[in-house]
Amino acid sequence: MLLQVYGYIRSLADTRYGPALAHGRDVLSIEKHLGLDVELRTNHWLTRHHDLSEVAVWIYQHMHTGFTMGILLLCYLAGPGVYRPARNALVLTNLAGLVVFFVLPVMPPRLLPDEGFVDSVAMAGFGTVHSPGGVEADQFAAMPSLHMGWAVWVAVVIMALLPRYRVRWLAVLHPVVTAIVVVITANHYVLDVIAGVAVSMAALFGTGLVWAGNGTTYAAGQLIKRNRPAPVPDPADLVDAEPGEADGKSLVPAEQAAGGVGGPNPGGAATTATVSLERPPGGITRADPDKGPELASP
Repeated sequence: MLLQVYGYIRSLADTRYGPALAHGRDVLSIEKHLGLDVELRTNHWLTRHHDLSEVAVWIYQHMHTGFTMGILLLCYLAGPGVYRPARNALVLTNLAGLVVFFVLPVMPPRLLPDEGFVDSVAMAGFGTVHSPGGVEADQFAAMPSLHMGWAVWVAVVIMALLPRYRVRWLAVLHPVVTAIVVVITANHYVLDVIAGVAVSMAALFGTGLVWAGNGTTYAAGQLIKRNRPAPVPDPADLVDAEPGEADGKSLVPAEQAAGGVGGPNPGGAATTATVSLERPPGGITRADPDKGPELASP
């Protein structure tokens, strides 16, 4: 279904060209104002280094879909407890991206006329449509960067699958490398990368992969449940409690529990200490094994 929606949005390319061009130039203008416009300089630098350009193009074309689908499959097979929130987060990330693509089409730097960008992927022989996995790419889907959104998702899922191993932190390299690649190949703006991270993290939080609520959290992808045992009440705190309360506990004199009903205290003095008894549904009163023997209720 998501592919069908994506295809429909892509089919509107002719009507989206004008808005996409205007939005692309707006993004570039905002970046220049913020001092973030590094796309052109890094793109020209990459063009002068052929071998690095080939590596960057390979990562852009193959790591995005192949690596993400591989991690999703691994999650299904090896981490069933993580699979559902991970899958839902990936779906939400794509849905958010599709909505923005339709409402706010943005032309990538490589397609901006008269800006001097070089399409590194096209120069490597993949054409201007950049069709990873046989799916023709939407040319005006720069914001947010789903390359970046998927890369962040991959890193978080790997950390969730490998909570006990320090090597899991190497997963952070994937979104870092992806961010560099999509910018220097002139496929995304820096603001696209930031938006991709924001969308992905919002989806991960929303599905509970990072935060599950109700005392259950994910710290660096590791599920942590805090189940604290209920505190044992001090008998001295139960002196004023009424017998037969709704909580199923009643109080009897300590001498009754120790020596029978109404039995004298060996020390000659009346005892005011009490013993906590549990009253189960069957009407039988059972004393705490650490505090006295069982008694039958009248």
